[in-house]
Amino acid sequence: MTGTKAVLRVAAALARRWDDGRYGLKLRLGMTSDPILLPYRGYASGGRMRLGGRVVEDEGVVGAEPSRSRWTQLKRTFRRYETDEIRNAVVDWTAGGASGQAISDAQGFFGIDAPLVSGENPGSPWLPVALALRSAPGYAFRPLVAEGLVRVVSPEATFGVVSDIDDTVIETGAQNLFRHWRTVALNSAEGRVAFPGVAFLFRALAAGRGSPETNPIFYVSSSPWNLYDLFEDVLRLRRIPPGPMFLKDFGLNKTQWLTGSHRRHKLTAIDRLLSAYPQLRFVLVGDTGQSDAPIYADVVRRHPGRILAVYMRDVTPRGFRPRVRRAMRRIEAAGVPLVSGATLDGAARHAEEAGLVEPGTAERMRDEIRADAEALRGGT
Repeated sequence: MTGTKAVLRVAAALARRWDDGRYGLKLRLGMTSDPILLPYRGYASGGRMRLGGRVVEDEGVVGAEPSRSRWTQLKRTFRRYETDEIRNAVVDWTAGGASGQAISDAQGFFGIDAPLVSGENPGSPWLPVALALRSAPGYAFRPLVAEGLVRVVSPEATFGVVSDIDDTVIETGAQNLFRHWRTVALNSAEGRVAFPGVAFLFRALAAGRGSPETNPIFYVSSSPWNLYDLFEDVLRLRRIPPGPMFLKDFGLNKTQWLTGSHRRHKLTAIDRLLSAYPQLRFVLVGDTGQSDAPIYADVVRRHPGRILAVYMRDVTPRGFRPRVRRAMRRIEAAGVPLVSGATLDGAARHAEEAGLVEPGTAERMRDEIRADAEALRGGT
């Protein structure tokens, strides 16, 4: 065992003991708040459905009324990250003719992996799963229910989309640490900005040459699960197609310091999706910051013939970093079309030329970019 790994294991063990002690003391003193049940969108493949969620104390953040107060936003951001997880909670679930239970872990997360009963999805891309919090040791609460949604991919789907979120779909200023944290800390979902044209292009890709949401979209980000409901709200408000998200659990454990490896997280998620849908090829969407291009180059290498195209939003006006440029060359050398630009206008052109979207999409994309840019300048 290397010195770093040994230190990490010891630190993780100490952190776990601290959390266990603090949690037990809190329950004994009755210093608890009401639970809240947070389902995450799941996906179905290979005859099974996979759905996750979390049970935490209600900090008054999820579903809160919009506020323009920066002080209020700062407080809400602190509460969003300083979660009080509820362990050993029992969650009942029902989907069609199937039912079962899931139990939350020390971080409040629970997971469902169960057979997908045929006939549960009458043409809809989303299968509803009824969730109910049955018990949470140490907590008193009224009956608590929620609805989870599982993405069921249509036989008509011709490809899938995997997209980053930060600075690809939503502006976060991830390339500038101060700007990034100012955006994260002081903006609600209503204040988050989607890049011009992104909503239209993603709707076009999801429809393909068929009806809305024919092709599945999955979002893979190194942001923490604490931001899940905020991302969901942004997608809804900006009319961007929803999809299962693969976010990260920030924290200390025996394999990671706090945030862990962005590369490992994204590669693992994308590998899982490509394995789950062997019948589909994929379009990868990201930005030209430090991580996406090298990760996507590795995906292209590991899954030959599975990637239809890579679309990159250029966030580096001073030029690509050398490792990013090398990665982009690797993608192109593998015969995968790569399109980059300050907007995704070029991506729309390629998608139309490749027959991935309806004719006329590229022209409409230009109009949408102009309209979105004007709306942003007008503050709407």
